[in-house]
Amino acid sequence: MVSKHMKNILPIILIAFSFALAFDNPFILQTDYLGDPELPLSNFSMNANPASLMYRGNLQLYRVQGTYLDHSAYRRMFDPASTRNAEAIYTTVRRINDGSFFSTRISYEDIKQRELFSSMEKDFYDDYFSMTDSTTGNTSYYGPRLQISYNAQLMKHLFFGIAAGYGVERGLQDTFPQTMTIMRDSDYRIGLEYRRPAFSIGIGARYYDDQNHYEAVKKYSDVQPKTYFGYNVYYNELATSTFKKKRTRNGIEYGGHIGFGNEAGVSGFVGISTLKRISRADAIRGSYTRPRGVWQREGIHINGILNIYPEAVTGMRIYGDYLHYNDWGASMISNTLVLENEESYLRFGAMLIFKPSLAQQSYVAVEQRHVSYDYVEYIFPFYDQRSGWEWEYAAGTHLYLGAKSRLTIAMALEKEIPKFHWETASFQNIKLKISLEQLFSFGYISLDVENINKKPEDSLEKINMVLFGLSFHER
Repeated sequence: MVSKHMKNILPIILIAFSFALAFDNPFILQTDYLGDPELPLSNFSMNANPASLMYRGNLQLYRVQGTYLDHSAYRRMFDPASTRNAEAIYTTVRRINDGSFFSTRISYEDIKQRELFSSMEKDFYDDYFSMTDSTTGNTSYYGPRLQISYNAQLMKHLFFGIAAGYGVERGLQDTFPQTMTIMRDSDYRIGLEYRRPAFSIGIGARYYDDQNHYEAVKKYSDVQPKTYFGYNVYYNELATSTFKKKRTRNGIEYGGHIGFGNEAGVSGFVGISTLKRISRADAIRGSYTRPRGVWQREGIHINGILNIYPEAVTGMRIYGDYLHYNDWGASMISNTLVLENEESYLRFGAMLIFKPSLAQQSYVAVEQRHVSYDYVEYIFPFYDQRSGWEWEYAAGTHLYLGAKSRLTIAMALEKEIPKFHWETASFQNIKLKISLEQLFSFGYISLDVENINKKPEDSLEKINMVLFGLSFHER
């Protein structure tokens, strides 16, 4: 039982979650193949091409959401003891005419990291040229982000889409020397899609840019800043004057896709894209900029799906995903190659949907993933290679408790192989999500609660994550 209203709002929900990492542009946006089993996954959910986005009608969506991550029992050296994230989101969509619409998303995010050890970084392990400052304290990050998108029908079967996002985030540590960070982040997408009732073909491109500025250690030599080259070698920076770091990242992604079929039956999608990102880290003392490191990553991504959604009791989703990329990092102090890295991810899975009645829908799913990591550092010889199979088994049900209430329960068991700096061979993850949607005279209110429990191999300690969301949208 899928209401017309839910079919219309689904793409907008995908917009909201596609940019959940507002100030940390991922190398690639991964598709959640195990989410939203009611409908076939659309072209937009598979490739985020703004020309593939379809929406009928106007919408206003209000949402508040939060995440609490507890690392206190098991964490890496530079992880905080816990992270709390709160975010408020407003999304609106307005149809301009029968062939075009405009959407806006405004959000404000507040992140608090507790007991962040010796790190000027929001995520030390996200950059090969991270910097530390030998202090421990609590850090707050906060700021707004604006995203806009426009979709227009240029000709009878030709659609054009453009999307842009810009955000500013400020961070401040509560202990001496009160490290400050400012991050400016921008993201731009453009695409074309030729679309007929049973066939579509499209091309698209993405460009993103982010800039981080750090400032700490104001004329006190007892706080020692360091620059890390990879994860095993560091360089002692001078602490006798104000120490600043600047990091810039620029990336581009471009590709194309082919889709076929429609919602009422069999549909599918195949897409391919290439990606490249360059990251530069500099130390600044006074008016002098001193290059520290440059990091380049490039890769290829191929994904596809087959949706089988007949007007019958059962439906099916079969999908595959392949991502491969290479890294290299060089020290700009000695103009030397310091590290190389190669990673690959192969994923395939299937979901079977049961619809025994208009008031109930259930699903079971299985997913297999093969991961491979090959990392080497040269200044201080270090080598780590990992590979193996991950898996995830999931099940869920949607129940209409009445004409105005719907309950969703989803569970999953997962094996995860982390990168070497977690110092464990694997994690066993247990996921539980409960959602309740209620219809009132003024609109829909949805409540979501999710718990993720991560247990390292050969350890009784666990990492616990709790997610909460509350949404309201008009009828």
